[in-house]
Amino acid sequence: MLKLPPTKKTNKIYRYLFPSLIFLTLLIGSAVIFWQKTSPPSTASCWQPKQDALLPQSQITQAETARSQTQIVENSPEPYFHKSSLTDRVGFGLTTNVDPLAWGKRLNAGWYLDWNIQFRRISQYPEHWQMIRLSTGCSFPPPDFLRWLVLHYPGQVWVIGNEPDVIWQDSLTPKEYARQYHDAYQIIKTTDPSAMVATAGISQATPLRLAYLDRVLAAYQSSYSQPMPVDWWTVHGYVLREERGSWGVDIPPGLSVNTGALYEVSDHGRLDLFEQQILAFRQWMAKNGYRNTPLALTEFGILMPADYGFPSNFVQQYLKDTFQYLSTAVDAETGLPQDENHLVQRWAWFSLADTKFPTSNLADLQKGSLSPIGEAFRDFMHANYR
Repeated sequence: MLKLPPTKKTNKIYRYLFPSLIFLTLLIGSAVIFWQKTSPPSTASCWQPKQDALLPQSQITQAETARSQTQIVENSPEPYFHKSSLTDRVGFGLTTNVDPLAWGKRLNAGWYLDWNIQFRRISQYPEHWQMIRLSTGCSFPPPDFLRWLVLHYPGQVWVIGNEPDVIWQDSLTPKEYARQYHDAYQIIKTTDPSAMVATAGISQATPLRLAYLDRVLAAYQSSYSQPMPVDWWTVHGYVLREERGSWGVDIPPGLSVNTGALYEVSDHGRLDLFEQQILAFRQWMAKNGYRNTPLALTEFGILMPADYGFPSNFVQQYLKDTFQYLSTAVDAETGLPQDENHLVQRWAWFSLADTKFPTSNLADLQKGSLSPIGEAFRDFMHANYR
């Protein structure tokens, strides 16, 4: 069959059709690339929460709580208010799905952490500290999702792990924690140099737990030929028994001893032991070259039930005494020089309203009001941070 040459009209159609098709192809390709950059990758992870035996013969239910589960929570921007109305030195732990700004205003607390990741901007208050949860061989968020989060929510503080020294929390040997810290640190810093990276808080600064951290630093140095880089050190301020198979916090993974500090239940609320641990941790930091690094106490309070000897009036006084100490404790040899040698730069009470460990709750969510302990928190803040 004879093939005729195209007419002038056909040539005109092709002249406009081909560029249009090319433009459409580029547009679709750009949209796909944009979608890939703005949409988070899979959040699937092998990390799972663990059951604990922290309390001795406790009748408290072992139900899952928000403290042991990592969730992603999308928050809309809060209405504008002046940051100076809250102090960023003092904060609280949050294990329930409530508005952190509303309770932060009541408490005059400028930061919080919830052992979770959240889609929050640094312009939102109270300030939120992100947390990466760990277990052997895996993490949440997984690496690709972590990179996406750091890219899209820059300038944040990232805490790498939670109590890796405790077998029913992140439970990692010193070598494994050093490796996972390194990997997460590299992702965070190469993606957003403005981000700050914080260590996981050990449960308490006893000699046994500090020996665990000694091994972490040694493992990092051995594996990467440099000291472990840290923007924030964190620690928890509990007084709990260290005995294999017993109540309390057991023995850190990777350590062969069977006992450490054999605290009794009655020691749990001792102010002198709390103070000794804070000073011991700062001394340990200074000895290892971290004196100029800020320290955050990211968990403390009374975990034992009231009927174990810790009624509300005891907890209120404990809060006042620990807050007074944290506000005023300085040391010319170990404190942070940039903060007038204060030992601790930030602290967060545990917690606002926890269902599993309610003894120190700051709020009664059913009533929508502060508890007597929360009122003690508020009163201290108004007296000291106005």
